[in-house]
Amino acid sequence: MVRLLVVGPNGSLGRALVKQAAASPEIDLVAGVGPEGRDYIGADLGLLVGLGHRIGARVLESMDDVIGECDVVIDGTRPDVSMEVLAACVEHGKAFVTGTTGFSDEQLQTMKRASRIIPIVHAANGSRIVHLLYELVRTVAERFGSEADIDIVEIHNRKKPDAPSGTAQEIAGVIAEALGQDLRTTAAYGRKGMGTRASDSIQFSSIRSGGTPSTHQVMFGFPHERLELTHRVQNPMAFADGLIQAVVFVSGKEPGGYTLDDVI
Repeated sequence: MVRLLVVGPNGSLGRALVKQAAASPEIDLVAGVGPEGRDYIGADLGLLVGLGHRIGARVLESMDDVIGECDVVIDGTRPDVSMEVLAACVEHGKAFVTGTTGFSDEQLQTMKRASRIIPIVHAANGSRIVHLLYELVRTVAERFGSEADIDIVEIHNRKKPDAPSGTAQEIAGVIAEALGQDLRTTAAYGRKGMGTRASDSIQFSSIRSGGTPSTHQVMFGFPHERLELTHRVQNPMAFADGLIQAVVFVSGKEPGGYTLDDVI
């Protein structure tokens, strides 16, 4: 059994992670850690997330009180919180899984250095199916990408702070690699004013609206036709599935930086 600590168990992703972990016969939920002062501190995780029964794991305010009892810490919160969790994992020698997006280059470098000390899985999108989308996108880009105008349209709920999404950036990275391009020079973000698009650009469009969980659409525009590949998430359980598999995967692994591709 892998002993798991969930950070941010009352967020939309956190609640899904708790539900998925509670259903896994390979995982023992030790506790959740929430922000200080929240009214759900002390609550049983099973009741908090709507399982309808107690599971014997409570929400605590301090990670220091419980991190020694777990094997893996999982987080899907905000970059600043994730960095604090990462530091605690390094200090205590615990494996770390995160589904957080929006990390700065400096924060990603910090995570890379930490992976020399502990095993880390960073997945901008925990869905196994979206990683199948990556493979389909790669196939199209390798065969016909040089002939197409390429657009990535992503839609998320109005509260998502980072744009483009981490998933959109990973998709663009797959395309740029397939075409031998440098994404730093070929990426373009939205359109305004006059002028035609650069022939080798990868265009991003980000929409933040209502409670939309997640949609990513990749469009390859050819002179007389258009190919569209679309992935739509119905609820956060799609992300939790792969991330909880990552928890089982990373437990006991050697230090290193792992991806969901390694997991699946």
